[in-house]
Amino acid sequence: MDKMKLGAKPPQLVLPVVVMGANVEGKPNYCTVAWVTIIDDDPPAIGLVLGKGRRTMDGARENGTFSVNVPGTASAAAVDHCGLVSGHKQDKSEAFTAFYGVLGTAPMAKECPMNAECRLRNIVEFEGTNLVVGDVVELYVDRDCLVDGKPDARKIDPLLYVMLGGPYLSMGDKVADAFKVGKDFQGKRPAGQCGHR
Repeated sequence: MDKMKLGAKPPQLVLPVVVMGANVEGKPNYCTVAWVTIIDDDPPAIGLVLGKGRRTMDGARENGTFSVNVPGTASAAAVDHCGLVSGHKQDKSEAFTAFYGVLGTAPMAKECPMNAECRLRNIVEFEGTNLVVGDVVELYVDRDCLVDGKPDARKIDPLLYVMLGGPYLSMGDKVADAFKVGKDFQGKRPAGQCGHR
């Protein structure tokens, strides 16, 4: 395998796209975020990395709450719009149909098949970004996206983003069962290159 040096830059990861929602001065605002991760599963916490000066962050600070909305691929245009347009310059309250849960101040997008209602835990400041950490207070999922009472990724059809600069993708085929496929691995090197088998 011939490796090429590309310099100090982020790897080209494929990440789920989410839409962060927060009330700003009493009105819903939405921001597209692709740099998202689970911080902990018990109690559940989620982290979003946002650029400085995001209007949605003003709302998260104002209320101490925000939402993380997982859009399906059908919402690509609305999701992209919320990433292209600044809430400081344009009202994005109509981009999605807002609904509220137990916290009462974190607008969630009805059009997104899965929504996490979060209480702001803390904000970690970096030079060009902020890591926003929220505790998940409640998870909402469209009934038709559940299988045996659990969210089903195929039914949710999450929108994926290729760093940096796109495109957006949908999920591919199942490769293997996590926490099972490696049980019989004998230390043999995989045969493929660049992810191909």
